[in-house]
Amino acid sequence: MTGTTRINIALVVTIFLWGGMFVSYAYMLSSVSATEIIAIRFVLVSVSFLVVFAFVKGLRPRIPKEKYKVLLVLGVLGIPGSQLPAIHAQNYLSPSLASVLVTTSPAFAAIFSAWLLRERLRTVQIGGFIVAFAGAFLVIIAGSGTGELAVDNPWGAALCLLSPFVWAIFNVIYKRELGDLEPFSTIGVCLIIGAIAMLPFYPQAARSLDKLSASQWGWMIYSVLGGTIFSYYLWYWALQRLEANKTMAYNYAIPFSALLWAWAIMGDLPVPWAAFGGVILIFGVYLTQKSSINPKVES
Repeated sequence: MTGTTRINIALVVTIFLWGGMFVSYAYMLSSVSATEIIAIRFVLVSVSFLVVFAFVKGLRPRIPKEKYKVLLVLGVLGIPGSQLPAIHAQNYLSPSLASVLVTTSPAFAAIFSAWLLRERLRTVQIGGFIVAFAGAFLVIIAGSGTGELAVDNPWGAALCLLSPFVWAIFNVIYKRELGDLEPFSTIGVCLIIGAIAMLPFYPQAARSLDKLSASQWGWMIYSVLGGTIFSYYLWYWALQRLEANKTMAYNYAIPFSALLWAWAIMGDLPVPWAAFGGVILIFGVYLTQKSSINPKVES
């Protein structure tokens, strides 16, 4: 198996896991708030990373002191900045609609990459972005069952756009400042710092622990292990080996993944046009990868 194949498999698995996160939020938001979900989730994430650091010596963080300020900024951007708007917006959006708004992240990343990382956008990449956006649009139009991008609270729904914007900044800064460090431990430190940034909300979250049912706790554990620790490791492992805008292009596949999860878990069967939109979406992602010239991969 070549290095490029391993990278693509890792990114596909990551997007599949992240698609399930939108369904998990939909189930948990019926009992607790977005702020409480984030606080509980990242306390558990932090504990998980600390356990790994304590027992696996080779994965303990080795971060230069001059990078501590960057870690602080990334921690705040990654947790309250990126996560909270997306989850809060699901009070007003369906999981599929929320997921499709996340696909704007590669567009933001392309701009930031060209500016900060001096990465060059090629014609086929731009074309792939357009094709993928068209596919994502078709997925949500056909898959919503209404044919309209309507929401109960436009201002609340608009918060979701903050998430991909901040997420793109996070990834580009990480690539530039910390891209040469071991990803698992570095991301672990970022998430721990982000969890500390949520400290004012812990009392409220503690009072809501008994509101979660057994199945909702199952989704919470999934969000910690599958949706965060394992998937973040795969994501940043791939980010070290591809240009930031190419890695971010995989976000176009999140709505298709979320639709699959919604169909399997919630019984929401996608109509043929939604499935066709998913095919277009994946093809657009393929085009953004097709332009690679001497990609940085490891065999």
